[in-house]
Amino acid sequence: MQRSRSAPIADRGLLALGFLALVGAVATAHSNPATGYELSLYAATPLTFWLLYGCAMFVALFVALRASNRWLRRTALGLGGIATTAFAGLPVLRGYWFYSGGDGLTHLGWARGIQVGNFLPTDLRYPGMHSVTILFDAAFGIDLAHAMLLVVVVLSVLFFAFVTLSTPLVFESRYSTTAAAFSAFMFLPITSLSTHLQPHAMSQAILFSSVAVFLVLKYVRSPASLLSSSAVGASLALTSAALVVYHPQLVAHLLPFFVGICGLQVLYRRWRTDHPIASHRPLYGQTAVLVAAFLAWISNHGFFSGVIGYAVTNALEFFLGGGGAAKDVATQGASLTAIGGSFVGIFLKLFGASLVFMALVGLLVLQTLRDSDRTLTEATYGMIPYFVVGLAGLSGIFALYFFGSVSGMYFRVFGLMMVFVTILGAVAIARGTTALSRRWSAGAVRSAAITGFGIVLVMSLLTVFPSTFIYLPSPHVTEMTMSGHETAFDHQGPDVEFVGIRAGPNRYADIERAELGRTGEYGAVNGSEIERGLAGQSAEDRYLTMTQLDWEREVKAYDELRYTRTQLDSIGERPEVARVQSNGEFELFYVDSVAD
Repeated sequence: MQRSRSAPIADRGLLALGFLALVGAVATAHSNPATGYELSLYAATPLTFWLLYGCAMFVALFVALRASNRWLRRTALGLGGIATTAFAGLPVLRGYWFYSGGDGLTHLGWARGIQVGNFLPTDLRYPGMHSVTILFDAAFGIDLAHAMLLVVVVLSVLFFAFVTLSTPLVFESRYSTTAAAFSAFMFLPITSLSTHLQPHAMSQAILFSSVAVFLVLKYVRSPASLLSSSAVGASLALTSAALVVYHPQLVAHLLPFFVGICGLQVLYRRWRTDHPIASHRPLYGQTAVLVAAFLAWISNHGFFSGVIGYAVTNALEFFLGGGGAAKDVATQGASLTAIGGSFVGIFLKLFGASLVFMALVGLLVLQTLRDSDRTLTEATYGMIPYFVVGLAGLSGIFALYFFGSVSGMYFRVFGLMMVFVTILGAVAIARGTTALSRRWSAGAVRSAAITGFGIVLVMSLLTVFPSTFIYLPSPHVTEMTMSGHETAFDHQGPDVEFVGIRAGPNRYADIERAELGRTGEYGAVNGSEIERGLAGQSAEDRYLTMTQLDWEREVKAYDELRYTRTQLDSIGERPEVARVQSNGEFELFYVDSVAD
């Protein structure tokens, strides 16, 4: 009795310390803003932040597993959620002007184009992220670039919340919400390979899809007839429409989940009337709504038929003896070896945590198949077959993209698969922890759970942001880099084009022009061209742009694979090459078309 009274007091004390640690972590990050380009967000963020953040997460996990009081458990999960939100928002806390290279810069340009009236949101294939960004900009009075970073943070919070809510709908125990929350905190759908925790429409749509998955699970368990309406049904229909606008290709990937559920419901109602699925609310109408919204939207955007046709053609060529995906993988493996890495090593870093969860899901599915007395089926409300059919459909799409060599698209499908795997993995953990608690002492089970979660959480979070740990540079865009490009574009000479390092300044031109479409007119120079002397290698004079990101990426992250330090440092010293602009983060050189 004394122990039961003292436990809540101890838990409250621990939670107070956890929140203090979190406040200290946030204050540390915010008071140490970036002063220039940072190659790794992890290394550049003060060690104090990581120590305090780790303390907050440990307290959250410990109290959530230990507390029998529901209020204390929810408070602990809130602490963990706020801490992980701070982690996701590190670029904002550290004062980054923008955090996204490539597609993100183009998305920012499109948002500016919509904002200034250059084109309508409906002119874009997926205007969801851009429209929400403009809404945040208007509501909070912040810069558009910062507003787009906040959209990423908000969608991360939605992912945490709805994965946590989804798991108890599949399996309910005192460990379900804790297992679900800390599984969600791992960001398994984010791989840094085509799915990113930065402004990227497909990545954020994948996180947003967790809302639809929750509503589907809630809907099929609702005790209502086929034709009746409900708040859950209305919410699901609205979410389906929002997903189509946010990214219709994500909806194309999600459709097998909806259609598969409908197929299972038809089969079980016909031949397995004693199975829980037979009594679930039919999803036929909601699937029809999703298909109708999808077809209505893409009717004005002729994009997906081209992607599918390209994937099918390339897949056939692969099986008939072409190069395809295997060749791409071999090329990437050779590049990793050249800079001192290994394909196996980088694979384990990027997908180690996902493999753990996939193994747990595999065991759970096997147990369901061998569930002769239907104990597990009843405990999971018959939901597991829904996830299996969804994952099977996504596996088919993954294979189509992979063998069709559709650039990086298979990793985006994999990211969506990880939403399902996160929920099922949490179910497996909650069920296993519940079973072990009946055999072992609570302290031993809690220690094992904390250790397991701690190891896998660190494994996963270490690769959420690009860094030298996974041989990728940070996509940090400084204000000086952007202003340097703006000045260069404003003072561009007539008939003088730009080139860059590895790629031209096309993405920065997208921001400057704020037009529909993508700039692709600017090229690049390679290391051998620099070595031979840049002047005289083109019929026209050129501008050459180089940013601090370019230098750090090539010299440090890629270990001089394509460009050496000597080559990059010598550009301004080459004959007929003049440095015409420099601000510390951006350099512009004028390259004469005639060699000396």
